[in-house]
Parts: sequence; C-alpha cells; structure tokens
Amino acid sequence: MTSDLTEAYRSGKSRIAIRAPLALVLPLALIAGGCMSGRDSVVSALTVDPVTTSAVAPLSAEAEIMSDETVVRDLAGSLGASELAGAHPWSNALTGSAGVITGISKISDGSRACRQFQTTRHAFDGVALFDGKVCQRPDDSWDLVTFERTGN
Repeated sequence: MTSDLTEAYRSGKSRIAIRAPLALVLPLALIAGGCMSGRDSVVSALTVDPVTTSAVAPLSAEAEIMSDETVVRDLAGSLGASELAGAHPWSNALTGSAGVITGISKISDGSRACRQFQTTRHAFDGVALFDGKVCQRPDDSWDLVTFERTGN
C-alpha cells in the first residue's frame, strides 16, 4: 500500500503540487518585502521637518489673549435675554483655550446696553478667572469694554 504523496511523486504530479503554492507565496513575499523596505517607513513619516514647520510662527501671548477675548465677546453678546442665566462654555480652536462664562448681568452704560460677566480661561499656562464687560454698538454688534484677570 502506497501513500497518495508517493503515488503523486511517481506520476510526476508532485512538481505541480509543490510549484502551485510557491507561485502564490513568492509574489506575496516580494510585494510585502517592498512595502516594508526603503526610507518611507512609518517612523520616518512621523519625523518633523524643521524647515517646513519653522515657517509657521506661533501666536504671541498677547495675540492669544486677544483671540480668546474675541471668542468670549462673541458668545457673551450673542446670548438672548432668556439665556443669560447659567453657565456658557466657550473654546478657541486657534489657541486651544477654553472656559465657562457665568454670572452674566444686564447693565447700562449711558445709552448702551451692556453685560457684565465672569469667565474662566483654561490654557497651556494655567487656569485664570476674568471679569468682563461687553456693550452693544449702534449697529447691534458688541464691543469688549473690559477683560481683566482677577484670580488664578
């Protein structure tokens, strides 16, 4: 009694049986090897080119505060009369800062309608508390009149 493998070898079919898997495995090995070699590896893709990134200047501390002031002014001015109570979160995608406006109250400054408020500012340099005041212009836009740091 002979095994099927021995019979296939004697009949010459064994060469085909061995070559068929090689014909599939060899091209896959070459393709995978090409993907994993060379300088364009995952690690080299994560490196930062200082020439490219140095062209983008970081915001100055003053520019960051001014940008945050704009976001706070826009939120404090855009709230409707029924929305003034409660906490109103804000965030600035440009600076990464965020905070919460609270304690909004209506006041008048001469003929202008104004709103006083407090807000926190969470930034890379820490958390701070600010007192602010926005007043409405004749064209219905808002001015940030005061924005002063009051606490840590």
